[in-house]
Amino acid sequence: MTSIDPNLIYARAIYYRLWHYMVVFVQKEVIFNELKALANHLKDFPFDVSSAQAWQEFDTFLAQGLQAFEAEQNAVLFAPGEVFVPLSASYYLEGQDNGKKRLEAIALLKQSGLHIESYTITSPIAEDDLAFLTLMMNAFLQQLLEDQGFFSLHEKLFKDFFHLFSDAFLEAISTHKKSVCYQSFAIILGAFIQHERLFFNLA
Repeated sequence: MTSIDPNLIYARAIYYRLWHYMVVFVQKEVIFNELKALANHLKDFPFDVSSAQAWQEFDTFLAQGLQAFEAEQNAVLFAPGEVFVPLSASYYLEGQDNGKKRLEAIALLKQSGLHIESYTITSPIAEDDLAFLTLMMNAFLQQLLEDQGFFSLHEKLFKDFFHLFSDAFLEAISTHKKSVCYQSFAIILGAFIQHERLFFNLA
């Protein structure tokens, strides 16, 4: 494997961290401020014209504050009785939670030797939950800055998980009737996923 620019690794890690905040329940001002700080850092480096516009709209929405963001998060991701947006790889790829993908995620985590936890996750979640997978990818990328042996692990995580379910996730959040902020995020994330596929020669 050829050496990778550390700045590229760091930027990719930040995108996965942003994705994490978008799928974990944000109910504290301090966590919302961290989300805004990530967006503020990334918005000046869009991938294309469409994502540049989406970043502007995303930033404008976040400027409304935690209450507006929390209301949309609830409406799109967490409200019972609304259109269902799955948050596990197993559901996207197998039609049910706690499937083979969870076992694959556990195996990958064990192989890494890392213990991954975060104050942003306040209740137990499955290892193939998007909130955990994005945290795991962020951790793998941070480790990659120190140890290039993590390249194969983060490559497998992308190819066996994110590459397979991200299109369905993007479709779910962008077409939800109450999605405003998440519509903008879907455009941003879609551009990033395309970048990741190019990085791994999957495009």
